[in-house]
Amino acid sequence: MFRNTQNPSSEKSWLATAALVFGMVAIAATALAQETREEERAALQAKKAAELHPYEPTKLERRVERIGNLLDPNKGLIYPFIGSVYSGGGFALGVGHTSRFGDTGQFDAHVARSVRSFQTAEGTLKLPTFADNRIRVALNASWLDAPNVAFYANGNASLKGDRTNLFYKRSAVGVSAKLQAARFLTVGAGLDAIKMETGPADVAFAAAKPFYRKSSAFAEFDWRQSPGYTSRGGLYRVEFSDYRQNNAGAHSFNRFDAEVQQFLPILRENSVIAFRALASTTSVAEGESVPYVLLPDLGGSHTLRGYPSWRFRDRNRVALTGEYRWKAGHFLDMALFVDAGQVAPRFSSLDFGDFKKTYGLGMTFHTPVSTVTRIEIARTGEGTALVFSFSPSF
Repeated sequence: MFRNTQNPSSEKSWLATAALVFGMVAIAATALAQETREEERAALQAKKAAELHPYEPTKLERRVERIGNLLDPNKGLIYPFIGSVYSGGGFALGVGHTSRFGDTGQFDAHVARSVRSFQTAEGTLKLPTFADNRIRVALNASWLDAPNVAFYANGNASLKGDRTNLFYKRSAVGVSAKLQAARFLTVGAGLDAIKMETGPADVAFAAAKPFYRKSSAFAEFDWRQSPGYTSRGGLYRVEFSDYRQNNAGAHSFNRFDAEVQQFLPILRENSVIAFRALASTTSVAEGESVPYVLLPDLGGSHTLRGYPSWRFRDRNRVALTGEYRWKAGHFLDMALFVDAGQVAPRFSSLDFGDFKKTYGLGMTFHTPVSTVTRIEIARTGEGTALVFSFSPSF
């Protein structure tokens, strides 16, 4: 029989010592591994930091930015005008001049002619602001000669083949004032004298020549990043206008317009869902009427895209638009859109079941604050059309 001659207390002491040694070795190994990982992480971060550099736009993006700067009237005293003279007039070219007026005022004027021989001359003088930069007063003058404005029968059921042409001339001078009532809230009013002349383009001297005193007032809540290009915010605006004919005739009327725009960024603003709703209504006294060229309309590059400009007109209108936009480049957005709208002689006659609809795909070249060019393919009930514009859809 064997007997254990080792002292039990010595055995326990040996085990404790061994455990302590193994523990110290494990702690040292863990610390060494942690230090190694920290060194690796620091080295990786240093490598990434050395490779970091500001975003470099592509060659196309740099060209778009240069075009946007070139078209910005605030960039120089003389600038090229590229855009539209009047809806339906097509692409227009001209020249403009801008200069400062006082500390915060500005003078801006341009002349232009379109490929369809529409001509315009416009000038605006913004007086220096006052009341702690909260009030702005502007003087404006304009002249327009549009020899071939599309004329369709009034109503939602007008036929495309029934188009004829009108000539339209307009001269106007006016004054307007805006008050920045709060950070995003602006209210304002205006008074204009407008001389018009319109009639069939192929009949000499068969012209209506109303002379209007137009007074208007508006209120808007605008928290978009910029009216020319935005990926967030919204615009909520109402405006009332009174057209009072001062010469012989029966063409006095009132007009009310309301508009809502909303931009919802998603995926860190790489995509935007945009909505717009627009409504207009006119009212006249007994025996009065609204001139055709001043009726609410649908069609062109901003409402019911793909339909020709002025395609639908009547005393009342409603237009709805939804867009899904995504960034395809630093200065390039793509978009899927759907438009719907209707005109009617009475607001109560508007019926969602009779809305005209369009849908399509588009791309927009832009700067951070303005739209340079917008190109869209739109499908309508009358076919497919290519749409060009130099301003945002809304």
